[in-house]
Amino acid sequence: MFKPEFRITPRLVKLFEGIAAASALVKAGGMKVSLKSAVERDALARSVHSSTWIEGNLLSLAQVRAISEGQEVNAKDKQKIEVANCLNAMRWVLKNKNRTVNENGILALHSRMTKGLLPSARSGRYRNVQNYIANARNKIVFTPPAPGKVVESMRELMSWTRKTSQEHPIIRSAVFHHEFVAIHPFVDGNGRVARAVSQWLLWEKGFDPLYTLGLDEFFAQNRARYYDLIQQTHDMDGDYTHWVEYVAEGLSHSVETVSRRIKEESLRLKGLALTPKQDELLDLLGERGVLGAAQICQSMNINRARVNQLIAPLVRAGIVQKDGAARAVRYRLSEK
Repeated sequence: MFKPEFRITPRLVKLFEGIAAASALVKAGGMKVSLKSAVERDALARSVHSSTWIEGNLLSLAQVRAISEGQEVNAKDKQKIEVANCLNAMRWVLKNKNRTVNENGILALHSRMTKGLLPSARSGRYRNVQNYIANARNKIVFTPPAPGKVVESMRELMSWTRKTSQEHPIIRSAVFHHEFVAIHPFVDGNGRVARAVSQWLLWEKGFDPLYTLGLDEFFAQNRARYYDLIQQTHDMDGDYTHWVEYVAEGLSHSVETVSRRIKEESLRLKGLALTPKQDELLDLLGERGVLGAAQICQSMNINRARVNQLIAPLVRAGIVQKDGAARAVRYRLSEK
């Protein structure tokens, strides 16, 4: 029976609280559908680029974006198929994100992820051969369960996933991710499927894909650390605490990154380039809601003339709304 061990540490609680607060802040700010769609398309392309790059695919982000838009790129067929499959698989999951993750769904996802890369007898089907996990030096560092144990191991994992539906979604997603990689149930495509399903588990619990799609980008930024932490959990006899903290750290980073990209895209569409002080001012309004000029002066340690200099372009662009006049003026983020 699969019974993972982990501790709810102060750091983990702080990360959970930060993720919830940052997500709520972005949501409360209101976002035009067209803007959200543009940011989501970018996030999907970055996610696919990162997930396939972790597994050795050499296509650039620009090439992944081109493939996502149906354009032809000059690259090896196998690498183009990997990216196209991953895009199609992730789009399929996004369409089904409110469905409960189950074994049939995982097999269907693998089939989409490996179409044209594996024989049909192995695509969307558990392995019947032994496989191994090796490090960068091609040294075997972990041996997954024998072929005859794969079905049993996956059933135990899926049973744990169902029974822990009330567990914190990030813990549930992180543990699933790690255990799935440990089982390595397929001949190929295990990492891509593990990362996709771990996001699916967050989506079924209401997490916005806008934030979770950045997880793969976080993992790819330090691929060695990603693999080291997977191995560390094995070495610690199944204590998932550090791994869960790592995944939570990744999601926190993703939410912050998405918040910044939303702001940058909004300003780009309005033809503005944000200065560091304007960025600080927008963050302040996002946190505090409505502020008068005097409060901004005090919080940012600047005078009224500087406040006017910073905020006037933002008001003209419709990013900040100005209410009242003279010393009674109040500022808040625009909802338009």
